Amino acid sequence: MRIALFLCLLGLTSGLAQESLAPSPSPAPVSPTVAPSASPREKILRFALPPIAGTISLGIYNHDGKLVRVLHREDKISAFTQGHDAPETSWDGTDDEGKPLPEGKYHARGYVVGEEVTVEGMAYFFNDWVTDDKSPHVRSLGQLWMESGVLQLGAELAGGRQTTLVCNRDTGAIEGQLPPRAGPHCPSVPSLLNLVSPIDCAPGRENTTWFVDSLDGSGPREVKQISADDKLLRGLPYAASDPQPERIEASPNEEKIFLVERNAKVQQLRALALVRTLLEGSNPPVSDWKTVFEKKIIAHETFGLENGKPVASGAGSPAPPEKIDQKLRPNPLEHEEPGRVELAVGLDDDGSFLRTGDGLPLRTISDTSHLTRVLIARPNDKTIEVFQDDGAVVEQYRASNLTEMVAFDCGDVELK
Repeated sequence: MRIALFLCLLGLTSGLAQESLAPSPSPAPVSPTVAPSASPREKILRFALPPIAGTISLGIYNHDGKLVRVLHREDKISAFTQGHDAPETSWDGTDDEGKPLPEGKYHARGYVVGEEVTVEGMAYFFNDWVTDDKSPHVRSLGQLWMESGVLQLGAELAGGRQTTLVCNRDTGAIEGQLPPRAGPHCPSVPSLLNLVSPIDCAPGRENTTWFVDSLDGSGPREVKQISADDKLLRGLPYAASDPQPERIEASPNEEKIFLVERNAKVQQLRALALVRTLLEGSNPPVSDWKTVFEKKIIAHETFGLENGKPVASGAGSPAPPEKIDQKLRPNPLEHEEPGRVELAVGLDDDGSFLRTGDGLPLRTISDTSHLTRVLIARPNDKTIEVFQDDGAVVEQYRASNLTEMVAFDCGDVELK
């Protein structure tokens, strides 16, 4: 459906109430008036329609220019009442919370966002678990389990919800979710000669047991495989700079282990498989392991932008702008000069949206919930890049063809 730009005429205007594929002639200037209504405070606004297809956002502003009511948000023409000669909408004199506003003069104005304005998802950063818009936003990794050969991983999602991820043993890919698990993973460990202070364990093949040994509790940890007769079969030492092992599971039928590892910069699930034993007679034997997969979450609380891309630490990077000045299409019913608007990104419980600098929502960006921070960049004069963070992953969106918007003014409205 072709949706045209609204020039608010607070009275009847003939000849412009229907949509047309051909440009309509500009109407003669009129003085805005308020149409009669059923309630003393209800104001009926009627509109003329120049030919531009898109959605309509309309706001009510007080005498200080502050947005006090979002009357329409990304609405199509079907959201308006069809009057005799023009569509109509009404305002009951209240703010967005339904509270009556004081008497005085208010102003109605808004924007038509053309169909050419597009928003598309571009990329994900700092989180290997998020690969598409259906991926759970894993924020923190927890305990590992192996149930009948199926690898399970406790996790916390953005927003704090707990879950159990079912993971592919060869790739780490998420294959499903289960309710969160509770209870101890590793039974009480007896004192063994080759263990100092184990914090997790898992049964391995041929009656062996794998341990994460915290050693003295302050230095680097070590992963150890202990035989059924308490002999140290293998040891995997960690450097102090490495993400340290916290949780472990093992394959029941092959020399393959799964580790949750963490330090201040990264947390990851890593799978290791034994390639060969190099020195069989050493104590413990020296073994060669390969990484089957690793899936990382990189800490990015202070992420910034460098060369238009997010980096995990924004220290030293110039702060990106919070608002961007945008040139618009001219309004053919008001003047032929291009309009301008300050653009920013808003966040609410439903996701993110492109808005004016004074707060009027214009175009939905995403339905990602629990967003805490957003940065914007300007690659060209028609485009905005949006980088938004929910504590788990930074998503990149691109809003394009932003010049295909038109501002319209509805004039003053008097509340009594």
